[in-house]
Amino acid sequence: MYAGDSQKERMAGCQFTKTEMMNGFLPILDTFMAVLIGAQGELLKYNEPFRQFLNKGPFLPYKQHFIEDIFYELRDQQVSNAIFSAVDQHGQWAGRLQIISGDTDKSTAYVQIARIKEDKGPNYFLLGFEADLKSSEEDIWKKLAYTDELTGLSNWRKFREQLSAAKRESDFLQKPFGLLFIDIDHFKEINDEYGHLAGDHFLKLCADIIKESLGEHMHAFRKSGDEFLVIIKERTQIEHTSNLIRSRLTGEFLIGSSLKSVSVSIGASIYPACGHDEDSIIHQADLSMYEEKMRRNKRGVRSGD
Repeated sequence: MYAGDSQKERMAGCQFTKTEMMNGFLPILDTFMAVLIGAQGELLKYNEPFRQFLNKGPFLPYKQHFIEDIFYELRDQQVSNAIFSAVDQHGQWAGRLQIISGDTDKSTAYVQIARIKEDKGPNYFLLGFEADLKSSEEDIWKKLAYTDELTGLSNWRKFREQLSAAKRESDFLQKPFGLLFIDIDHFKEINDEYGHLAGDHFLKLCADIIKESLGEHMHAFRKSGDEFLVIIKERTQIEHTSNLIRSRLTGEFLIGSSLKSVSVSIGASIYPACGHDEDSIIHQADLSMYEEKMRRNKRGVRSGD
């Protein structure tokens, strides 16, 4: 930020403080390694995936780490200067960097580095994930495009592809499959009462619980907001899986600093009994979920959207 614009920008609410950024974004980005880097390359703060990464490498826990301790290329002053000059000039840089480790097999990370302008001087924000050397850049971006940023589950785009593939397989094998539609009851109240950051933490917890409840031949997705979908290839597992998720997501949960009573509504549909096209399968599962929610809230108004 330019010094002359400092007061104007703050008054316009256009700048996050460093603390706001770290407290707000790191919990959301814990699918990736996220690091705040100082002007001299020192690691100022990082999230849990990056801490786990450090624990795997030859890094001394008591040492003040610098970004050149992590990546081979950044040990070369010319390369490091070129990368950070590009960040300063263009606002960001993206590419592969080789990870320093004690393993014989070299591993790489795909990283993006962006500049954060502050009054006391520049800081940098690094976002990345370990990448297979055989993976192309197209593969890496495809992985990002198919992953929900908040929960780490597959996203709606991936769901439509997987549902279409499951339908083709079912037609070929003449074997039905099931779809669960999961909705967190009264989630809007959680956001209103505890704030969106606490709500995001809870959605991530819900996603983890759903994923841990699945067996073989099942795949979980985040549709949007507080809605999740699960494709179940084995029809006989539909009821058991639905009941398991319902029981694990019903009860009191610590949200923010308070205990909150939580429940979920789950609907199911079966292909091809509930329709021969993807939209019909989704609609029937959604309708089944809505009917369960109505039965639970028959003495009130549906407010869990």
